[in-house]
Amino acid sequence: MKRIRTLSLALIAGLALGACGDKTESEVPALTYELDEATRRTLADGEVIGTRGRDDAFAWYGIPFAAPPVGDLRWRAPRPVEAWDTPLEATFPFNRCAQLTSSFEPDREEGELAGKEDCLYLNVWAPSNSDSEPKPVMVWIHGGANVWGYAGQYEMGRLAQSQDVVVVGINYRLAMMGWFGHPSIVSTAETDLDRSMNFGTLDQIAALEWIQKNISAFGGDPNNVTVFGQSAGAFNVAALISSPLTEDLFHKAIVQSGGFRSTSYQDAVDGPANEARRRGAASQEFVAHLVDMGSLPPQDSMSPEELATRLRAMSPAEIFDAYKKLPIAVDAAGLINPVDISHDGVALPEEGIRNALINGSEMRDVPLMVGTTKDEFKGIAFVDKEMVGNFFNIAFWPKNKKAYTAYGYYPNALWSYHGVEEVADYWTRHRSSPVYTYRFDWDEQGKAFTTDVSFLVGASHSLEIPFVIGGFDDKVGDPMGVFFNKKNRAGRESLSGKMMEYWANFAYEGAPGKGRSGTLPEWSAWKRGDDTDRLMILDTEEDGGVRMIHDIPSAEELFEAFQDDKRFRKQSVRCKTADMALEIMNIVGGEMEPWEAYQADHCNS
Repeated sequence: MKRIRTLSLALIAGLALGACGDKTESEVPALTYELDEATRRTLADGEVIGTRGRDDAFAWYGIPFAAPPVGDLRWRAPRPVEAWDTPLEATFPFNRCAQLTSSFEPDREEGELAGKEDCLYLNVWAPSNSDSEPKPVMVWIHGGANVWGYAGQYEMGRLAQSQDVVVVGINYRLAMMGWFGHPSIVSTAETDLDRSMNFGTLDQIAALEWIQKNISAFGGDPNNVTVFGQSAGAFNVAALISSPLTEDLFHKAIVQSGGFRSTSYQDAVDGPANEARRRGAASQEFVAHLVDMGSLPPQDSMSPEELATRLRAMSPAEIFDAYKKLPIAVDAAGLINPVDISHDGVALPEEGIRNALINGSEMRDVPLMVGTTKDEFKGIAFVDKEMVGNFFNIAFWPKNKKAYTAYGYYPNALWSYHGVEEVADYWTRHRSSPVYTYRFDWDEQGKAFTTDVSFLVGASHSLEIPFVIGGFDDKVGDPMGVFFNKKNRAGRESLSGKMMEYWANFAYEGAPGKGRSGTLPEWSAWKRGDDTDRLMILDTEEDGGVRMIHDIPSAEELFEAFQDDKRFRKQSVRCKTADMALEIMNIVGGEMEPWEAYQADHCNS
């Protein structure tokens, strides 16, 4: 199967479009914001003082929730944070875990090592004008293919202040630092949790445990916690739902453009036989690569203890330099491949996340919200010269609008089916808690110069984030100033207000309902039935408004329509569509056989 290598490009581009306030320790003063005495709080480990965030909300940036995972603590489960004696000045939003930057990141060189290992910090936003009643807590898990991103990319003050909720954004270890399962690491484990290769997942669990101990100091209710995340952050939410370690740590969950999928532990260690389905770098191949580079002696000359010691003694720069030179870790565009969560029998059930969902195995039985954007990766074709013409990379246009539309439709419709509709079906078969599904349809960017951004990109991956948090002022989702303009301001701000109400009401009541105001169209729970309105469409009044629909094509119907679709004039474009459809199902799950058979019969000559 010919693999489209630009998928990780889109995953990273999606997060880059959502980045804001992107700075590092060297680019800002130590005291970034002015301290506000009204934010002084006493936590389990010491006092903390914060500042003011968006819309006058209280904000605490950079509170440690676990010990630095450095030295002998590298590739171990997070340990408790040490208490501090003097008040902690929590005013630095830009902590990030060690990661390689991409070409899409503003003001950074591609492939630059950013952040540090000492990164297990979180940010808290709370309404400054609230009463003393405990507030729902919304815990944001950032995306970025589990290889980059950080909690401080998004300013959550507007969501906290306008909806009267407490919001927490958390960091977690990334790439090889967060997901690494070499046998030498496992054999030198000090605790049962150390045997997990999902250290990034364990970091998220440690943050939730910290929230249980401390969030009441910020006005939050530890008995009403919602986890929500987008892209890789959404897959991490699914992992938390399935983890046996998260009992009573959260009570509701929101999965934005994600899915219920994981890789087997052995595949993550050794690499699957099918190279086309490998994502990220297998630990055995990484260590073998270090040997080939001369960074390590031959493995048979070292005991597991010695090898683990040597690996932990390497600097992050040495590890990431080797990582980006490992062919299976980097795609054809030179970007780090996504890293999968692995079902290891420790942090995750041994059968895997999707199988646990399908089989009705033990998972958190909590209210769930799950959805996608209408055009997740439609914009990938933007850089395909067969499909899009351009004039000196200034103006772009589709060479065949009908074929471009068809290319964008099938893969994204399959994501909506396998990642939303099918999830809701399995959820309601085995769990008593309701599930609410949505599709984000906003595509009113208009034109940039002569390029029709609305058509070529549409409601793309990550575009819903600024609507959920009210982040337009920081150009969240639009660092180049192309998407959000005066013409679409009224419509997008109105839609954003509705979405914030729905998300917050879900956090309050376990149902988006009619929003916090009680005046919005009712968002009903998913139910079976061909004539049942069960998918919420999120759009402006100009494009039909916020509304429920029931016409959701199945995977079988999509495949049949694809084969007969006359909009494809070129077989090569039809095959690219099938290729992308397979990539989507490789990410979120689904029956791939008919698409693979089509490729074998029609696309591999």
